[in-house]
Amino acid sequence: MTTQQPLPLTEKEKLVLEFIESQLAEVGVSPSYQEIRNHFGFASFNSVQNYLKQLSNKGYIQISENQKRSIQILHSAHTVQTQVKEKKRNESLRESSLLQKEAREEVLQIPLLGKVAAGAPIEAFEHNEYVDVPPSLVRNPNKSFALKVKGQSMIDDGIFDGDLILVQKQSTATNGEIIVASVENESTVKRFYLKPHPDGSARGEKMVELRPANPTMSSMWYHPQQVEIQGVVVGLIRKF
Repeated sequence: MTTQQPLPLTEKEKLVLEFIESQLAEVGVSPSYQEIRNHFGFASFNSVQNYLKQLSNKGYIQISENQKRSIQILHSAHTVQTQVKEKKRNESLRESSLLQKEAREEVLQIPLLGKVAAGAPIEAFEHNEYVDVPPSLVRNPNKSFALKVKGQSMIDDGIFDGDLILVQKQSTATNGEIIVASVENESTVKRFYLKPHPDGSARGEKMVELRPANPTMSSMWYHPQQVEIQGVVVGLIRKF
């Protein structure tokens, strides 16, 4: 008899297994293929054979090919249900334990450096307070800061007016990343792209496109020397 944990049952497989178990309990012998077919109204014996094969392959029954009414139960449907419930209970307890552990994690404080525009650039960075942040949201606490978003230009990326974005300090970015950039001493948050201007005005020279995530707004284009990348957005905090 195998001790391997059986695979999960489909609802129909479970009903067939329960019927076999009930017949063994009531009559003392397993049901015949004809009885299984009649009970479930299967169109052919092939359906019976397929279900029994599936139950056998999953480790619930064993069938002797040389004897009639020779279906042997290896794992009860009731036992498996109990095992599944116990597994779910254990998983729930582990999840609860993890949540409690996370709740006990040390909260990081990172500087809030003023506001950043999700629209036109508005104001320079200004360090005035700190915000509490879960450690899981910050890649490198020593190189991270927060900014409060003002404007609607990044709404399609899920960044709304009043949100706090978490930023990792770095001076470079790859195309498509959401960045915080300083343009003429004013800050803005946009998607970054370095590529030739589509109208050809730069004569093939690459320009910085700061692209909004709002179909009602247009990209802003700058010479690379005009744009100072302050960091890449790595997280977001929204308070209700």
